[in-house]
Amino acid sequence: MFNPIMKEDQETLAKMRTLRHTLRPSERDVAEFILADPRRVTTMTITKLSKVCNCSETTITRMSKALGYQGFGALKMAIATELPQREANLFESIEPDDSLYCVAGRFFYNCIQSFNDTLNFLEARYLEEAVNILNTSSRVGCFGFGASGLVAIDAQQKLLRVSIKAWSFVDPHEQISFANGLSSKDTVLCISHSGETKDILESMNVAKSNGAKIISIVGNPRSKLAECSDVFLLASSNELPFRSGSMVTRLCQLAMVDLLTLGIATNHKEDILEQFGRNQQAVYERSMDTLRER
Repeated sequence: MFNPIMKEDQETLAKMRTLRHTLRPSERDVAEFILADPRRVTTMTITKLSKVCNCSETTITRMSKALGYQGFGALKMAIATELPQREANLFESIEPDDSLYCVAGRFFYNCIQSFNDTLNFLEARYLEEAVNILNTSSRVGCFGFGASGLVAIDAQQKLLRVSIKAWSFVDPHEQISFANGLSSKDTVLCISHSGETKDILESMNVAKSNGAKIISIVGNPRSKLAECSDVFLLASSNELPFRSGSMVTRLCQLAMVDLLTLGIATNHKEDILEQFGRNQQAVYERSMDTLRER
C-alpha cells in the first residue's frame, strides 16, 4: 500500500498548483492530471502520459520547462523525490502472524516495483555517458560502504570481465589512498543509496580534485553525491536512505552495475566473447586439476 500525500506544501507540486493558471489550456490539463495522482505519474513515460491526457509530447515538455525543469524526466524525478516513502523497511512491514508466503509476496512485489521505478527513471543519455567514460578510463575505483560496499566489490568483478581495469575499496582510508593516485584518465564509481555518506563524499572529493571522472549510483538525485558527479544513475527503491539491511536497494544497485557492464560489452562484443572463452577454459582446467588431486 502507498502512503497518501498529506502535505500541501511539497515544493514541485506546490509550484505546479501556483503556476497552473499561467499555463496554456492543454498544458494546464496535464498539470491538473499530475496533481490529481502524482504518484501514478512517476511511473509513466511521456508517451503514455500524452496518450492519457490526449495531448502531444511537446505539450508535456513545454509544461515541464514552464515550471522550471529541463523536461518531463526531470519533473517526474522531482515529484518522486518529494513523495512520502512507501513502507520504509521490509522488516518493519512484517507482522507476527504473516505467513512466509505472504512475506515472500511482499518482498517480490517491492523488488518488481523498485525495478520498474528504476527503469522509468533511467536516462538513456546518462547511461551512455557513463559507459563511454568507463570505456575510456585507464583505471576505475569502485567505492561503497555497507550493503553498497558489496555492490562495489561486485562492480569490480563485473568490470574486470569486460576488460576494464577496476579495483574495489570498502575502507575509507584505502579509498582516499587510491583516490590520491588518480588522474584525469581515471574514474571512480561511487555507490551510495543516500548519496550523503560522509566517507564516500570525502573519497569522491579527493578523486575529483585529482581530475578523475565521477560516476555515481544513487537513490536520491538531489543528494550531494549526485550533484558533484559527472554523471549519476538513479537506482530507485522504497527503502529510506539511512536504513540498514537495504535488500531491495542493493538489488537495484547490482542491476545498474550489470547494465553498465552490458553497455561496455556491446561496444567490444568480439573481444569480450574471446575473453569469456579464455576465462571459461582456465576455470575448466583448474577444476580438472583439482579433481585429479583428489
